[in-house]
Amino acid sequence: MQQASVIVVLDESIDAEQLAAQVGGAVIHRYERAFRGASLVVPEERLPILEEIQGVQALYLDRLVEPDTDASPRFIGAPVAWQMLGGQGNAGEHVTIGVLDLGIWPEHPSFADPDPSGKPYPPPPVRPGANGFGDAPPRNTCDFGNMGANPDDAPFACNNKLIGAYTYLETYKTVIGLLPDEFDSARDDNGHGTHTASIAAGNAGVSASIFGLPFGTVSGVAPRAHIVAYRVCADQGCYQSDIIAAIEQAIRDKVDVINLSIGGGASPYRDPVELALLNAYEQGIFVAASAGNDGPQADTVEHRGPWVTTVGASSTDRAFVSTLLLVADNGDTLQLTGASVTPGILAPAPVVLADDPATPGEVGGRCSAAMGPVPAGAIVVCNRGSSARVLKSYHAANAGAAGMILRNLTPQGVNPDNHFIPTVHLEADAGEQLIQFLQSHSSVHATFTPGTRAAAQGDVVAPFSSRGGSQQILGINKPDLVAPGVQILAGHTPLPATLLGGLPGQLFQVLQGTSMASPHVAGAAALLKAIHPEWTPGQIKSALMTTARTANVVLPDGTPATPFDRGAGRLNLGRAGDATLTIDAPADEFRTLANQLWNANYPSLFLPDMPGRITVQRRIANLTDKKRVWVLTVDAPPDVQVDIPKVIQIEPHSELLLPITVDASTVPLGEVRHANINFKRGREHHDFPITLVRGQPVVTLTAACTPNVLSRLERTDCTLTLTNRSFAEAHVAVVDRLPRQLTLLPETVEGANVDGNGISFGGILPPATPPQIGAVISPTASPAGYVPLAGFRGSVVVNATDESIANFNVPGFFYGGETYSRVGIVSNGYVVVGGGTADDVQHINSDFPDPAVPNNVLAPFWTDLNPEQGGRILINVLTDGADNWIVIEWENVPNYQSADERNTFQLWIGTAQDAHPEEDISFVYGPSITRGNRGNLTVGAENAFGNAGVTVYFNGTGTPPRPSYPHGDFEVAIVSQPGAPGGSHTIRFGAQAGHMPGNWTHCAEMTANLFQGTHIACVSGQVSH
Repeated sequence: MQQASVIVVLDESIDAEQLAAQVGGAVIHRYERAFRGASLVVPEERLPILEEIQGVQALYLDRLVEPDTDASPRFIGAPVAWQMLGGQGNAGEHVTIGVLDLGIWPEHPSFADPDPSGKPYPPPPVRPGANGFGDAPPRNTCDFGNMGANPDDAPFACNNKLIGAYTYLETYKTVIGLLPDEFDSARDDNGHGTHTASIAAGNAGVSASIFGLPFGTVSGVAPRAHIVAYRVCADQGCYQSDIIAAIEQAIRDKVDVINLSIGGGASPYRDPVELALLNAYEQGIFVAASAGNDGPQADTVEHRGPWVTTVGASSTDRAFVSTLLLVADNGDTLQLTGASVTPGILAPAPVVLADDPATPGEVGGRCSAAMGPVPAGAIVVCNRGSSARVLKSYHAANAGAAGMILRNLTPQGVNPDNHFIPTVHLEADAGEQLIQFLQSHSSVHATFTPGTRAAAQGDVVAPFSSRGGSQQILGINKPDLVAPGVQILAGHTPLPATLLGGLPGQLFQVLQGTSMASPHVAGAAALLKAIHPEWTPGQIKSALMTTARTANVVLPDGTPATPFDRGAGRLNLGRAGDATLTIDAPADEFRTLANQLWNANYPSLFLPDMPGRITVQRRIANLTDKKRVWVLTVDAPPDVQVDIPKVIQIEPHSELLLPITVDASTVPLGEVRHANINFKRGREHHDFPITLVRGQPVVTLTAACTPNVLSRLERTDCTLTLTNRSFAEAHVAVVDRLPRQLTLLPETVEGANVDGNGISFGGILPPATPPQIGAVISPTASPAGYVPLAGFRGSVVVNATDESIANFNVPGFFYGGETYSRVGIVSNGYVVVGGGTADDVQHINSDFPDPAVPNNVLAPFWTDLNPEQGGRILINVLTDGADNWIVIEWENVPNYQSADERNTFQLWIGTAQDAHPEEDISFVYGPSITRGNRGNLTVGAENAFGNAGVTVYFNGTGTPPRPSYPHGDFEVAIVSQPGAPGGSHTIRFGAQAGHMPGNWTHCAEMTANLFQGTHIACVSGQVSH
C-alpha cells in the first residue's frame, strides 16, 4: 500500500489522533507553535477523504527538499561589530543560533568549550528542552551516541557552546529510511551541517588544514554565540514535516536566529515551512535562508516570503588555487591556474584524456564508473558533468590515476573539493586551452602545486546564485542581499556516509553555494542581536539590508549587479551595527498585505506591475533618544521620477510616515528599471532600493494620435481606449490634459467631457467572462483513434521521471480562444497548455475547475504515474497531408503503486496552420488502461484561470476511460468557448497644433477600483517649423 506524508492545519474541533484514525494513518509530528496541526503518513488512496474532513483547514503534500565559510568574516566587516561587543572574544555571547541542517560533528574544534583561547562559555539564556516539547514525547536534547545504529556514533555531552542537538527525521525514516553508514542521531555524516554551523558561529582562532596542508585560522561570524543543531535532513534530502517540527522546537527553545540552508519557499503563502517560519518571525526569531543555486537564470530565487531574509552568494577576496604546468616533448609549455586544496603533483606525470563513454561534441570523458584504466602514475583529464565532482576523482583513482585535472565545459565556477587524489579544477576557458595544447602536442607531462590561499576579486555575484526577476508577482524583490558563498573554508565531518563527502578523515572543507552565504547573514544577525538585544527580527533585517554594500558589486563579466542579482547589496557589518534608522513590519502586516506586499513596511520596494505612477508609504523609525534629521537623495534613470521630501526630521524613538511617489509613465511596457533612495546623516547612510516592471493593470488604457508630426495649425485625431480585462466590475476615471503645443477642438470630443484644454471621463466597465471548457464522449472525437507513435519517424522520447515536467515548443494551436505554441508535459498524465514549472507537477489529481495550480490543463489521464518504473512518453507532429496534429503519448506507463498496472493514452491537438485551423483537441486511449492509481483519476480540462473546467471522470464519478478505436470506442473531444472581453470604452477627440514649434507629449491618466496607483498612457509628437 503506497503511503503519503501530508501536513495538515487543524481547527479546535479535531485533534491529530482523531484525524489519523478516520483515514487509517499515523501521526508523525504534532505542531502547536508553528501552527495548530500535525504531519501524518496515510494511505495514498485516502487523501481525497482527508481533504473533506471537518476541521481540516489546510492540507499540504509533504515535499522532500534539498540543502541548497577564514577570510569571509573580515571581508564582510565583522571585526567592526566584534569591536562594538568588546572584541572577537565576546562577539555573540548570550545569543543562540538554531541551525536546521544535516546535523553537526560535535567534537569539532569550532564547537569546543572552552574556545581555543581557553575562555569558557557562560550558560545559555535558555537550555534546549527547558520549555518542554508540547504534546510530543520528551526528546533527547543532545542526541549523540546511538552506537547500536552505527558504532562510530560516540557519546557526547553538550556544552555551553554546542548547547543542544536534536534529530528530526521521523518522516524521512518512515518514508525513505537511512543508509547503512548514516548516523541515526544528530551527528553529521554529510558535512553540510557542520560547515554551515561553523560559518555562523564557529569558535575563533581554530587552525584549519586539509590533507595536512595548513590554511591558517578560521572563525565564525558570531564566534561566541551558542549553537543548537536540529538535524532535519539525511542523504536524499529533508522532509518539510520534519523541518516544521524542528522550527516548532526552536520556537520553544527561544533561539534568537534560525539558519535554513535548505531549498523551498518559492510560493511562501502556500508552503507550510514558510508559514511556520512566519510564526517564528512573529515570536522574535530572525530567519536567514539560502536563495538557491539555480542562477544565473531569472526568477529562480527561493524563500520569497518577506519574513525570511533570503541570501544570495558572492565572492570574497580570497581563493584556493593551484598552478598547473604542462610541458610537451618539444619543450613547449602551458601554465594555467585552477582551484585546489589537495596536495599537488610535484614530479612530472603524463597527461591523458579519460577513456570514458563519449558525450557527443565533447573531447575526452566525464570519468564515470565505466571509465577505462589509466596508465599508472598518470594525470587524467575529466570533463565536468553527469556526476558529482568528487565522484570523478574517486573513479579516476580506481582507474589508476595519480592525479586529476577537472575542466568545466561551460563557465560554472571552480571548486576546490576534498578529492580522493590530487586535483586541480579549471574554468572553461582554461580547460579549452588545455585541450588545444594536448591536441597540438605529444607526450605532454604536467605538474601542479599544492592548493594554497591567494588573492581574488571579491564582490562578484556567483553565477550559480539564484536570481530574482520580473515574475516576482508577490511584490517583494529577492534575494534580500548577498554574502560570501564562493570557496568558503569551514568545518566538515571526518566520517562522511557516502563518497560525495570526499576522502574521510578531514575536519575542514571548502564549499560554495548559497547554503554557505546564508549562515554569514545568520551570524551577522546574531551579532546585531547581541549589540541591540531589543531589536526585532524586522529591525535586524532592515539594518542589514539598508547598510549593504552596492559599490563595485558586479557580475562575472564585470557589469554592475542589479537588485535582481544582489538584492540590497553585499552584507556589510562595518555599517550595520551603527544603524539608527530602520524600516520594518510585524508579521500581521505580511498576512494582511499578502496580495500587495509593495505596501508592506519593507526595506526595499518592488512594483511587479507598475501602472505608470504610484504612491506608497514607509514608516521610518528613529531608534535613538535624540531627534534625527536625514537628507534624502534619489538615484534613478532618466525615465523614472521618484518624488520624496528632501529632508525629514524624526523625533526620538518615533516613526515618520514617508510618502514615496514613483512615476514611470514613459517607461515602455514590460521593461524593468532600478532606482535608489539614499538616507544620509553625517557619516551614517542607508540605501533603499526600488525596482519596477512597467505593466498594464487589469484595466488597460491605450493612447494614439494620428498624425503625431504636425505643421502649424494642422489637426491630429486622438483615441483613448479603456478595457476591463478582469472578472470584476471596474469603476474608472480618466483625465487627459493636452500640452501647450496642442489646442483641444471641443466639438470633436466623443465619449468624454470637455475639461479645459483636455477631457475627462468617469464610468463603469463590465467584467470579462472567462473561457468556458466542455467535453464530449464520442467514438469519433479524434481523427484516427489510437495510433502508436512508436511507428512514426521523428517521435521524440520525453525525458520523464517520477514527478517531472518537460516543456516543448510546438506548432501554434487554439485553446480557450487563445493561441499557444508551448506545452508542459507532466509525467502524471496531463499537459499544461503554454508550458509550466515544477509547481505545476502534482500527483494528487483535482476535480475541475480548481483555482489551485496547475491551471490551463488538458488531462487525458491525470493520476499518479511513474515512468521511472517503465514505459515512456513520446511526442510528434503527424499529418494526413492537409491537417496536422501534435500528438503526445504516454506509452505503457505504470501507476505509481504497481508496475503491473500499465496505461497507454494520447492527447491529440490540431494545429492552427493547416487546412482546418480551428480548435481540435481529443483524448485517445490504447489497449491497456486502468482506473488510475488507487482509483484516483481525472479525465477533463480546465481554463487558464482555474475558474472554468469540466471532468468526464473524477475518482469514481462519471464515465471511466476505455480503449479507443481500433480496440474500442471511447474517445473524448475537448471543446472550449473563448472568453468574452470585459467592457471597453473609446474616447475620441481632435486637437490643433498651435504656432509654437517643438516636441510635445500628452499623457492620459486613469484610476480605477481594481488597481493601485495611476495608469498612464502617453503619446509624443512634434510641431514642425
